[in-house]
Amino acid sequence: MQLDKTQIAIRERGLLEIYDLALLVTKCYWKRILLSLAIFGIPVSLLNFFLLYSLQIEVGVWDVSAQFFTLTVVLIYLEAPLVTVPLTMFLGDALFHDKPDWRRAFLGFWPLTPRVFWSILMLRGVLPGIALVYFSMFEDGILAVVFLVLLCLYAVVLRVVRPYISEIVLLERNPLRSKNKSVITIGRRSSALHGPNFGDMVVRGMASSVSILIVLAIVLNIWAARGYLFGAWGIDLWYLNLLLPLGLWLVVAFMSVVRFLSYLDLRIRREGWEVELVVRAEANRWKGVLS
Repeated sequence: MQLDKTQIAIRERGLLEIYDLALLVTKCYWKRILLSLAIFGIPVSLLNFFLLYSLQIEVGVWDVSAQFFTLTVVLIYLEAPLVTVPLTMFLGDALFHDKPDWRRAFLGFWPLTPRVFWSILMLRGVLPGIALVYFSMFEDGILAVVFLVLLCLYAVVLRVVRPYISEIVLLERNPLRSKNKSVITIGRRSSALHGPNFGDMVVRGMASSVSILIVLAIVLNIWAARGYLFGAWGIDLWYLNLLLPLGLWLVVAFMSVVRFLSYLDLRIRREGWEVELVVRAEANRWKGVLS
């Protein structure tokens, strides 16, 4: 691995350039991206199927179908940080290697599981969201619905002002906590990376709302294509259980690539990461010569 010879040119990019580069990265690695997404995406989708099973009996009734649709979108939005964990680790490996390797990408993941559990599953609202959706299925689940709405608002704000927690946990691998104040923990690293760039985070968060348009385009095109090809214009279980989640997960995958590239861009603009890589690469070469 040569740190100064990356598969993606390390330089500053504008927002539109990042989205354009994300399309190229997705085109280049689409098979591996889909496989990375499927590692956690398939089990999570099965979990969602059982969570919403009680609604499937009455699908066809408009308000039940709307509830099913809404809860599916909410679940996938909240679960996205968990499902994209393998994708983030793959992209980190693909950045420095022309031939990405699964074993190398996931090397050392097991010690990170406590940090993933706390920083991603808990603080990002994944497990609380799943629990609230489960309790909202009961007849007296109105309180769970209220808390679910509040949790979604919290998740939106957190992803705008602290979008790169997954990259910090999985790629930088800072410790969760330390009594030594000189040690850079996840919290300290997050504050140092996100804090000075609050305005930029808000602008990029607003720009990421383009994902809503992408979701609408994909979901409506899947619905229309199914109708024209098979004459099935209704909203049935096949659409709600398979086609809708598939379209949503595709958008999650693309936006995860955008987030990863935005993370690189922020480090380049604010921390001079490209200079750091060159210096570290030269130091490694000298170390090899001296040894």
